[in-house]
Amino acid sequence: MSEREKALATAAAVLNYKNRSSRKLYDKLLEKGIEPEDAEHAIERLRDFGYLDDGEYALTVLRSGMAKGWGKDRIRRKMQEEKLSEQTIEQALEQYTLDEDKLDSFIKGHSGDLSDPRERKKIRDKLFRRGYSWEEIGAALRRCRIDGYED
Repeated sequence: MSEREKALATAAAVLNYKNRSSRKLYDKLLEKGIEPEDAEHAIERLRDFGYLDDGEYALTVLRSGMAKGWGKDRIRRKMQEEKLSEQTIEQALEQYTLDEDKLDSFIKGHSGDLSDPRERKKIRDKLFRRGYSWEEIGAALRRCRIDGYED
């Protein structure tokens, strides 16, 4: 078996275990001792066969993040961690839609007293860390009619 065949077999095995972006797969192949040119060749072959598609992978990350209740910015960070290109990230994020019901349910499920300004700050900060914008958070708090919410 040639080095390129070994690289292709290794790449296929890695993808069989866990789907990855092209860049993450490339890095994994290098970790496994595959020469850079053989890794690039294996990635190109997998693209040709339709087994590796960064656009589809980005959409998978998007759908997964939305299902977890993440906002757009958190999903973007996850895509960046997966080493997807900025162009691929932007194309995928065009399909992002805010699930207001999920966001509202998250707020209503908060165990603290949201009429307390400190508790409102906690929930705002938590939602911001989950990737929601301040505008989305404010609108959700108003929709949920949180007593005393003005900011």
